[in-house]
Amino acid sequence: MNKYLILANPGHNRIYFDTAMRVSNMELLAISEKAGFKIEEIGEGIEELPHSIMITTKEKLNNDQLKAIGTSSIYYAMFEMLEEGILRPIKCPDFHYFPESMVQILKYNGKTNEQFTRLMVNLALSVCGTSSKKITLLDPMCGKGTTLYEGFMRGFDVRGVEINNKWVQEIQTYVTRFLKEGKYKHKAQKSNITAPKGKKLASGFTLTAAADKNDFKKGDVQDFRVYSCDTTQSGSLLGKKSVDIIVSDLPYGVQHGSKNKEDENMDRSPLDLLRRALPEWHLLLKTKGSIVLSFNEFTMKYDDVAAVLEEKEFKVLDYEPFNGYLHRVDQSINRNVIVATK
Repeated sequence: MNKYLILANPGHNRIYFDTAMRVSNMELLAISEKAGFKIEEIGEGIEELPHSIMITTKEKLNNDQLKAIGTSSIYYAMFEMLEEGILRPIKCPDFHYFPESMVQILKYNGKTNEQFTRLMVNLALSVCGTSSKKITLLDPMCGKGTTLYEGFMRGFDVRGVEINNKWVQEIQTYVTRFLKEGKYKHKAQKSNITAPKGKKLASGFTLTAAADKNDFKKGDVQDFRVYSCDTTQSGSLLGKKSVDIIVSDLPYGVQHGSKNKEDENMDRSPLDLLRRALPEWHLLLKTKGSIVLSFNEFTMKYDDVAAVLEEKEFKVLDYEPFNGYLHRVDQSINRNVIVATK
């Protein structure tokens, strides 16, 4: 047997940290299935060290498998455990295309924890069966863009839909400035989409960039597109079967709300919005693509979300390691995660 110790990322916020150790066990199991190795045992690490996770495998992990572990939300450093408790440092191959600071710099009220965002993206990737050469990620309620930055940083094409046009403009300003200050080759332009009868459907921007200037010259670029639009109309924006994974942190009904298009008031529960949006998201998702949503259990329940997903022709994966992610964020948010495929 081969034993490995994963030192936990200290960047988790204080309330979420203890929960993160538990849910990260399931995340690692999901990652291992996709990466083609089996974790025989998983549990707490060594008492004398900071928070850590111990995993045991029959076979020695190869570079691709180590790289997969390095993408986990809990990962900070990794060691192989040798005889007599000796720890040998292991360098997991880097998975970043752009610096991790892309997703870390922005701080604002209501921002989803970056490590939690990464966990959701990893769950989506672990069950995505599209076999695309490059992943296209959609956040259909993208807020100020945390999920988009996570995907772009990892080399994906990203698509965002957000009803708040001011936030879309903030995303464009931030990502353009980040690439400019990092001296990354890029090109950005405003983009408008019209409905079949000529009525304006959405406004936004399209950006292309590459981490390497030679790749940019060759046209080997990543796309970053964000539109200001009601997500219940998003099926007309991007083309049918154009995205591999959908990852979104749904409105909590606390800092966030969900707008009802018929009246401009904020709807405290996003369940009706989800019911109206899912057919549009289904159109955009490729066959065998995946969807991962997080939500506040104080405003809607896991079983209700599962029922709506099944009703709209998604298959909910209600078994380990894809369920059981309920955890407390604060006194008004009890967050859960649901994973499904098309």
